[in-house]
Amino acid sequence: MIEKKRNLNLDLIRCLALVLVPCMHAMDNTGLYTIQLTTAGDILMMVLRILFTDCIPLYILLTGFLCNRKELSARYYLGYVRVYLTYLLCCIPCLFLEYYHKHSLTGIRDMIGSVINFYCNGYAWYIQMYTGLFFMIPFLNMMYHGCSGKKQKQILIFTFFALSILPSLLNTYVQLYSLWWSKLYPICYYFTGAYLSEYMPKVKPAKAGGMLLGFLGLYSLFFYFNSHGDGSALMDVYQTNWAVYLLGILTFIFLYNLRLAHLPYWLSALITKISDLTLTIYLLTWIPDGITYPIMVRIAPAVQDRYIWLLATVPIALISATLMALVIDWVYRPLHRWLMSRLTRLLPEETA
Repeated sequence: MIEKKRNLNLDLIRCLALVLVPCMHAMDNTGLYTIQLTTAGDILMMVLRILFTDCIPLYILLTGFLCNRKELSARYYLGYVRVYLTYLLCCIPCLFLEYYHKHSLTGIRDMIGSVINFYCNGYAWYIQMYTGLFFMIPFLNMMYHGCSGKKQKQILIFTFFALSILPSLLNTYVQLYSLWWSKLYPICYYFTGAYLSEYMPKVKPAKAGGMLLGFLGLYSLFFYFNSHGDGSALMDVYQTNWAVYLLGILTFIFLYNLRLAHLPYWLSALITKISDLTLTIYLLTWIPDGITYPIMVRIAPAVQDRYIWLLATVPIALISATLMALVIDWVYRPLHRWLMSRLTRLLPEETA
């Protein structure tokens, strides 16, 4: 069997999504949501905050792009071992942080409950969301590939867009549309990623980048004047926001169409390695974030004075989490092989 060549553009998308995560969390810790956006620094932070919200959309679009051919089988569900084992190993240092540094956990029972319920790590909500998505993927694929052609797939995507994301546009001024189905947004992003895997637009990187920056600029202007410069309105710029959905698609298309064939080998290898560790690094950024941002707030009480600190806190989060991820990976690999070798033996012979 011929091994399928790895697509470096997809690794780059995963890496960029990872970088945007601590950037997004940095914005959350500046106090940007508590002020009126009046200075040039405030406006720049507003634009970056809108762009950084791309992180989770890129992850879910990538999931749809890569997993839309997965079929229902016992072997498929064994794939969850990778995700949950990674989460469990990342919980160990996070529990130390919560117990000894933050004093938010009081005993063994509380620790176990925090792991089971995904709150020992403030970023583990993504694992909780992805768990549900993972178990639905074979059935979502039946729905997607059950469509007879391109037009029906577009209708399918628009249906979930209308349920989960369109309300953010129609309710801009008056509550016109029900928000009941808004938490279906991962399914909308998943189907969109699946669609891009089949019908990816072939555009030049310069044109795709221009469209991305143009849309970001136009929406930033709209947001600023529509919100009257109120920083608290940024809390509504979330995955369920129509502009974030479009921004995620434009970013994905831009990165996918970049020409990476002539990158130096060392850089390609680095992108690939970081891509393999993104989930672990993402979860472990909770630790440096929990330590550095309380210090930043004490040192710089004024919101505008905190912006410059992000040039230090974001690299600290990424570098320290990457180093910890390499240690976790050293434990993870043999443990995962051992678990899979035993679990695979439990499968029916025709699926093993």
